[in-house]
Amino acid sequence: MIQTLSNKKSNFLIFLCWAAYTSAYVARLNYNASMVEILAQLGTTKEAAGTVSSFFFFAYGAGQLVNGLLSKRYNTKISVTIALVASCFINFGMTFCSGIDAMKYLWFLNGVFQSVLWSSLIKTLSDNLADNKLSKAVMVMSTTVASGTFTAYGLAAIFSALSMKWTSIFYVASAVVGVVSILWFFGMTSIKKKDNETVEIKTSEKKKLSLTPAFVFSIIVILISAVANGFVKDGVTTWVPSILKEEFGIPSSLSIIITLLLPVLSIFGASLVKSLHKKIKNENALNGIFYFASTILSVLVIVTLGLKSVPLTLALFGATACLMAAINNVITSVVPLYSRDKIDSGLSAGLLNTFCYVGSTLATTLLGKIADTKGWNDVFICLLCFMGVAFAACVISVSFTKKKG
Repeated sequence: MIQTLSNKKSNFLIFLCWAAYTSAYVARLNYNASMVEILAQLGTTKEAAGTVSSFFFFAYGAGQLVNGLLSKRYNTKISVTIALVASCFINFGMTFCSGIDAMKYLWFLNGVFQSVLWSSLIKTLSDNLADNKLSKAVMVMSTTVASGTFTAYGLAAIFSALSMKWTSIFYVASAVVGVVSILWFFGMTSIKKKDNETVEIKTSEKKKLSLTPAFVFSIIVILISAVANGFVKDGVTTWVPSILKEEFGIPSSLSIIITLLLPVLSIFGASLVKSLHKKIKNENALNGIFYFASTILSVLVIVTLGLKSVPLTLALFGATACLMAAINNVITSVVPLYSRDKIDSGLSAGLLNTFCYVGSTLATTLLGKIADTKGWNDVFICLLCFMGVAFAACVISVSFTKKKG
């Protein structure tokens, strides 16, 4: 028997975790969302601009691994507060940068501090929620990416339409994470107060981790899926505005607004995971289905890009974003929370998120370089290769598991 929160406090805790990670997304994707304007105003290359995101992703990915290992020792009320406050000041500091060199080092620090968040938040949910609340937590936390991306790109579009400087979005992001850091600190203080609302729930005892060949291979495949997911998900989100502007002649502000459709559609990916996970418990089988569908979509993008059809291209991008969100949800939420009886949730969340951001780090610079030297068609061929490898790995994993089972 362990003590967990009452229904009211459980819902409030889920909201606080959602607010913390959503605000963090605003304070990290604001750079990517404003990249079109930054390219125009600073006169830099796509490859150089992409290095700023790569510096963030590298720091964030490496930090995920470290914080995943250490998260079980953290007082998450304090660790999350510090991370959000630091991101607040770093975003404010970005407004004083006049070149890429200064930006990439500040954004590296942003990655260092924000890497504390995911493992800390998943640990907080895992430590305090009853089993019957996990599904709700997974669903709500899956919308943080969409909510944060929508907000960041929405603000960037508005500021671009109003011909405001790119620095405007960093002022707003700084204010947002600053306010949420205060909300988190005092909200967690309120939740942790002992009262009669705390209830006892019977949970399964933590099982000893069995490192069988099938289990080890399954984990390796999940890590491969994580790299491919980060590469495709953040690669598409980062470069869609530039694609729409260069391939279809769409103005910067409108291309950013159109890109807002992608995170909104990605919410359906989370709903899809919730429904399918009830029937398909093997996470690699689930990801295999999603990667197969996304591979088909990528082929269609390559085939139809020459048609110059904005609605068709957006439909394909939207469907891809939905599938990538579903895969990301399986990797970063479903696996850590539903495996908490086998392995520490903070550790698994940090490790898996690390590999997602390995892919993200590769994507922003590599795809920018390919776009500069080869063109957007080759960018999609590169994305297709990553999807295909992940799909093949998932198929092999499922077959291996069945034989060993």
